[in-house]
Amino acid sequence: MKQARRSEWGTWIKIDDYPCRQAFRHFTNLLNSAIYGTAFRRHGKRLRVLPVLEKGDARTCALRSSERGTSGRWHIHCAIELPPHLDAIALEKLIRHCWANVELGYGRILVRDGANAGWIDYMLKDRQKSEFDGFLDCIIIESLHNPIADA
Repeated sequence: MKQARRSEWGTWIKIDDYPCRQAFRHFTNLLNSAIYGTAFRRHGKRLRVLPVLEKGDARTCALRSSERGTSGRWHIHCAIELPPHLDAIALEKLIRHCWANVELGYGRILVRDGANAGWIDYMLKDRQKSEFDGFLDCIIIESLHNPIADA
């Protein structure tokens, strides 16, 4: 994610978790719309998504332990289901296209095929969650979707 945005007065404002969540929600709306078209809006058809928001810790000894977590980049780890009518290459192209249309979207993204239990464990690691009061605060609940659980 871009770490700051320009205000209407031309000054730079650092982002926090709220604009990160908004940006990711916008991304998932774009992606769902690109994949499912009007069925996304009309019938609520959407991808299963597990998004986790993090802020990278600074890795320098110069910082006191009380200051760790106040430096580093906001970023999102995410597991997104592969829709049955697309292959992994087509989904990656759509992900890159939709993320490029998000204002806070930073161009450096990494897409990997085949999220497994190891990836989910990595996403849910305790490290880089110091910005949040509780563990569940790092999960972007607004974008979490599991139609199996909704049944």
